[in-house]
Amino acid sequence: MMNTTKALSKQFFGAKYQSAGKSLLAAVILFVATHAAEFQMEVATFILYLTSTFFTGAVMWQILTGKRHIEAMQGMFMLPFDNRSFVFSYVMVLGAHTLITKTLPIWALFFAAASWYPWEIAIAVFCGCMACAVTAAGYRMCRKGHIVLPVLWAAGIQAVILLVRNDAAVLTAGAVSILVAVLYLAFADAYDFYSVVASKRAVQHTGHSGSVFVYLTRYLLANKSYLINTVGLCAIACFLPLLFCEFGGLNLFPIGLAILCLNTPICTLLSCDPDLEQVIRVFPGQAGRFCKRYCLFIFIVNEIVAGIYLGGWQMIHGGIGLVHVGMVLLFALQSAILSVILEWKHPIRGWKTESDLWHHPRKYLVPLAMLLMAAVVGTYPLVLGIWSAVLLMECGILLYWTRRQ
Repeated sequence: MMNTTKALSKQFFGAKYQSAGKSLLAAVILFVATHAAEFQMEVATFILYLTSTFFTGAVMWQILTGKRHIEAMQGMFMLPFDNRSFVFSYVMVLGAHTLITKTLPIWALFFAAASWYPWEIAIAVFCGCMACAVTAAGYRMCRKGHIVLPVLWAAGIQAVILLVRNDAAVLTAGAVSILVAVLYLAFADAYDFYSVVASKRAVQHTGHSGSVFVYLTRYLLANKSYLINTVGLCAIACFLPLLFCEFGGLNLFPIGLAILCLNTPICTLLSCDPDLEQVIRVFPGQAGRFCKRYCLFIFIVNEIVAGIYLGGWQMIHGGIGLVHVGMVLLFALQSAILSVILEWKHPIRGWKTESDLWHHPRKYLVPLAMLLMAAVVGTYPLVLGIWSAVLLMECGILLYWTRRQ
């Protein structure tokens, strides 16, 4: 079991565990910076427990459903291994990776921004560990077709944290959940966590002008996590107009459009598949063809989400005019162009899991640029005309570049 754990740890954390070191350093810097700024707030303990449980569980699920680490499992399955030891080593390493690289920075913010008793911190860490074990067991249940059981399990844990709000009850529920998860995983097969990766190499010259766009659409539909992220943005688009009701007198419409540009999976299609990127860069004429249609694809996805936001704004606030429609078009097109340029010029390298890719700091560059533009547009509406002219120039340059490739 130790050898399996060590091999998996090097796959996820790096040969010298550099990923864990970077995460620990980032958490320490975040804690010190927040504490030095004397930013203090009151946070209920059930919020800490709920975040520790469900944020960790969501990231753990994201890693389990990812495809990148399947390649490492393929190599390990070629060697003899003990089934039960492999399952527990696999779940333990994935849980440690989730807690150290993703949950630890969240804990650093919570622990620096509010005062906690030692046992409350210990319970929060216990909730994170429990979430990893329960998510792994729930993932196997879903693979076996028992989808209702994990949902009821998660609902029960949530009910204890939200309704009971008692440390002893949370500890009891967590201990029982870990015990049940361990007993369930003890009878699991290592191949229950292995899914065959379907070939995604579909961007080839077929003589059909829309082949790339069809590929991207099928890619989105085939990867449920990408689709769920887009559906989540649509839900946020419905909620934002209602939230902005509390800020009367301020033009927050462009701010909402900037927030809805944060569709990380759609904007990292090249980074998530290095083989696909290599095919596009090697074959002549593929770069221009792909980037042009990739930009159109992101633009259409942005337009769908922004259109829902526009409709919600009209229902709640009213007063939608041509200016608002123009903002929707400008924000959707500008974020699409910037996302494609970033993906082509600066793809993300060296990531271990899809969760690492989607939580990379680069994901915030385009939304940050859009937020700055939203602040300018909200203050000076006349900037829209200048921005429209600049955007037309960008489209012309993009079309010229794609023809030259």
